[in-house]
Amino acid sequence: MKKIILCSGLLAALVFTGCSSDDSNSGNTNDDFYTIVNKGTGGVTAVIDLNDTTPLEVAQAVPSVSGQQYPANTPAVFFMNDKVLLSTVNENTFIVKENGRKVGGTISVNEAANGYAIITFMPYKTFADNANVEINLTTGIQDDGGQPLYQEMSYEYTTYSVPSTSLGDATGFENGADGMVFIGDGNIVSASLGCLSPFAGSSFAAITSGDALVSANNAIGGTSSAMILGPFDSNSASSLSFNYNFLSAEFLEYVGSEFDDSFMAVVVGQNGAHVEFVTSVNTIGENVTQCEGFPGMPDDGDDYAGFTGWTSKTINFGSLTGPVYVIFMTTDVSDDIYSTVVGIDAVSLN
Repeated sequence: MKKIILCSGLLAALVFTGCSSDDSNSGNTNDDFYTIVNKGTGGVTAVIDLNDTTPLEVAQAVPSVSGQQYPANTPAVFFMNDKVLLSTVNENTFIVKENGRKVGGTISVNEAANGYAIITFMPYKTFADNANVEINLTTGIQDDGGQPLYQEMSYEYTTYSVPSTSLGDATGFENGADGMVFIGDGNIVSASLGCLSPFAGSSFAAITSGDALVSANNAIGGTSSAMILGPFDSNSASSLSFNYNFLSAEFLEYVGSEFDDSFMAVVVGQNGAHVEFVTSVNTIGENVTQCEGFPGMPDDGDDYAGFTGWTSKTINFGSLTGPVYVIFMTTDVSDDIYSTVVGIDAVSLN
């Protein structure tokens, strides 16, 4: 039986100013403190599940280890075990402080493959270098059945800035790791690794939810890794294009379960940000090919790991002004075993 771990980890800050309201989605709200952008049905505006008796929980957080230092531009993400009641997510229930002072921002609620909420927080103003950040989620946050968060959660960490090296407007990862930062297990791969080969050229980037699968480092908490790209040269951007190859040991035995390893992208500009749920094990389903020859995969369970092959993705959003950063992240959801590797190549802003 697969081990279930409900992680409530550290949520780090995002390095941008402004907020995003460029998505036309139901349930978007604005006040003086938060802008809430609801994308899909992960956030609801009324109690709809009258038979729900299960408390709301955090199935996974990115990153998932408190008391550490993280780049100031690391996304802040909560994967929930249910939909959330949007009116209960506010400055009194979702509290972020920088050096003791409350911080407002944009809260994006994305819909996961199972219909549950993925909550991403982004401050209006960049967190300072070496800032002390506290995040508190109270039991005032409720799900679509009116059930509260099962217990108050508190996190504390410090930020650090990273040198910014311009990437131009596109990267195929042929020039090493300049202009990028990896958090957890991530790397530039300059050779084929079993079933994963570059989409174009001789190199691609990879991030994993496991330990030392593509680098000497472990995923944060054994669950999550991210890659931060930028700044790009674009003075403004309205779309992001890239190719990805999704490999996971979750295939095929955990398709349709709560163990829904996921891949997300965030585009950040001076005037806002766009958060996108790209794909997951449950989204892909059984439409995969067995991977052979990738070192360390599968890292648990049976001898089957599946991969999608290279898949093109374009994300459209309202115009973001430069400097523009792109953040990719992958995470285990509801567990810290059966890892996922995401190859990324041919990234461009338009």
